[in-house]
Amino acid sequence: MRILFIRHAKALERDEWNSDDILRPLSEEGRKKARSFFDKLPEIYPIDVIVSSKAVRATQTAEMLKEVYPNAKYFETSKLNPGATPIAFEEMIEKFRGYENVALVGHEPDISLAVAHFSGCDELHLKVRKAGIIEMRGEEYFTLNSILYPKLLRNL
Repeated sequence: MRILFIRHAKALERDEWNSDDILRPLSEEGRKKARSFFDKLPEIYPIDVIVSSKAVRATQTAEMLKEVYPNAKYFETSKLNPGATPIAFEEMIEKFRGYENVALVGHEPDISLAVAHFSGCDELHLKVRKAGIIEMRGEEYFTLNSILYPKLLRNL
């Protein structure tokens, strides 16, 4: 099983947004960079199912992923909203275990904590960049395989 932990793209800054943080949308810059990055992903990763936080910035990121993976099934869950625990990610992995390639769209520091948990190394300190992807593979135990973010593929 391949799990892609995907951080939402760049959103409006918190001081630019006067409403509930769960409703904070992507910035135009975030959309543009993510779209360019995501267009290249089908050459690198297959995705069978996309599971997103219900936060607007995550669902907007997931919508862009759906555009480049039109055959992927799509789900939203509040379990991946900001503050999600590694156990919430574990529940999502179990729920979608029937799929070979699962993309989980969420937030920081939740993704970093989940990756550390699944790698069995709680001392692992990562910070996933906006629209960044961490790939892990395994069944019961997972191995960190790759880390990608928009700037790495900018010139491709």
